[in-house]
Amino acid sequence: MIGEARVLGALSTLVKRPRADGISVCAHATTRRVFRFAYEAIHQDLVQEHVTVTVKVLEDHRVGVASADTLAPTSLARCVRAATEIARHAPSQATVPPLPRRHRVRTRADYVEATARVPAAEVVGRLKRLTQLCQGAGVALAGSMMTGEDEFAVMNSAGVACYAASTVSAAKLVTLYRKLSGYASGVHPHVDRLDLERLLERSLGQSLHRKDPVALPLGAYEVILEPEAVADLVTWLGSTAFGAKSVEERTSFLAGRMGELVMDPQVTIYDDGRERAGLRMPFDFEGVPKQRVLLVDRGKAAGMVFDAAYGARFGHPSTGHAMPPDEVEGPLPLHLGMAPGQHRLEEMIRRCARGLFIPRFHYVNGLLNPREALMTGLTREGTFLIEDGKRTHPVQTLRFTQSLLEAFSRVLGISNERRLVADPSQELGCAIMPTMHLAALKFTGRSEP
Repeated sequence: MIGEARVLGALSTLVKRPRADGISVCAHATTRRVFRFAYEAIHQDLVQEHVTVTVKVLEDHRVGVASADTLAPTSLARCVRAATEIARHAPSQATVPPLPRRHRVRTRADYVEATARVPAAEVVGRLKRLTQLCQGAGVALAGSMMTGEDEFAVMNSAGVACYAASTVSAAKLVTLYRKLSGYASGVHPHVDRLDLERLLERSLGQSLHRKDPVALPLGAYEVILEPEAVADLVTWLGSTAFGAKSVEERTSFLAGRMGELVMDPQVTIYDDGRERAGLRMPFDFEGVPKQRVLLVDRGKAAGMVFDAAYGARFGHPSTGHAMPPDEVEGPLPLHLGMAPGQHRLEEMIRRCARGLFIPRFHYVNGLLNPREALMTGLTREGTFLIEDGKRTHPVQTLRFTQSLLEAFSRVLGISNERRLVADPSQELGCAIMPTMHLAALKFTGRSEP
């Protein structure tokens, strides 16, 4: 851990530099310790430390951005000079919003010493216990476990000075039995609340089955999507529909539809970087405190997220959703949630006469037609046929191609329990999603055995 004093001290020397209309600097430092294992052995114990510092300089209606991967003073000074030079040669912009002013946030509320200091021997012991359980069932186990720290800071010449420190732990488990595999993942700021045995139970529930996967006819099926699958779909909406840039460019399904019913009234989607159940991020890359933003309210198009630039264009204050200065996609929601419903998973399965149970997708592509939220993707481990309210046969990989607006307009149920979904080793943010029971999802292709 670098520490608040050192990080803010390094940034403060940069924003005090003269001869610019404004300077904003953000820094994100991460430490990740990753254990990877397979076939009863840990084959990798890796520690990664990384820091990214991004400088934005405003000068005479021009903007320059440069970045560095160190806190060394000479390198940071060179980074500021580069951003300044870029600004001088950049095209003049009609409107350059002023830097946010006077936000000051300092927090270590999500920093857990037990996670940051967990001994390697303790992690090995927990993984050994999982291996022993799998040996007893004749199952091969593979996966990874990660612990880490994050430090995030923003400072500018208009008085913003923000710092947050947090920890995270995560695990991915894959179980292999005969022709089937199972998968489960979990994440939590506190390593002692990462229930590995419960994750293993979920994964085994997908793989411990004596029937071989069946090939189903293509067409529309009733589906029950677990939180990971729902998160795959909704996070694509986050990148293609819920940011102000996509609304302005009219590629978002929200454009021109505010207040209209676009999904089933059971669906409420929001973004909240301060929700206690998530991986919290109290401010954005401009140092603006994050706000809870209602995006879909009981099925109706309700809102979008803003940074300073797009807020100025829309006449709306920033909602605290600025991305790094070198990001070109505008403001984006990183902490999406869907409001829980009133149903239990077992109840939804019992109510399904014939359909598919889908824990997650192999991948999703949401760029087919963002205006209609048309997406495609593949099923993966744990997809089962539901017949007469029971999971009966594992199913070979299927491809869906579907407008999410259409699919989310026929909701048969939403679970009262939700799950935190995140991959902190790959990206910022998280999603808090329930299980969804949809009347139909169109499947247009399948893999060959």
